[in-house]
Amino acid sequence: MKKTIALLGLLVFSGMANAAAPLNGDQIKELLAGNSAAGFADALGKDYTAYYALDGKLVQDMGKGKRRQGTWKINDNNFCTQFSTEPARCTKVVPSGNGEYVRMKDDGMVTNTWKKFYKGNVYQY
Repeated sequence: MKKTIALLGLLVFSGMANAAAPLNGDQIKELLAGNSAAGFADALGKDYTAYYALDGKLVQDMGKGKRRQGTWKINDNNFCTQFSTEPARCTKVVPSGNGEYVRMKDDGMVTNTWKKFYKGNVYQY
């Protein structure tokens, strides 16, 4: 029994050691400011594309003619978005491998997965 508990503790610790650290504010800005992204809204179960303008404006297209505008900013190393129909949402940005990043709440829930990034406003939003 003690060996099992020790082994479980070692597995948990090694998993934590391999977890990627969240990006800091400067890294988030470098990744997104003035660029476009294609992603998946895990919380909604939908693919989307977005443009993160240098002035903090955000345009997000959820497909099927559903496009919304809002704002984005970095606050205390968190990435925050605000749409007129929703409260502001701030999350950590964490690398998940293969050039993908996730937006993660403090409780570990993933809200979005950015799958691909493009320089500039490639979607012409």
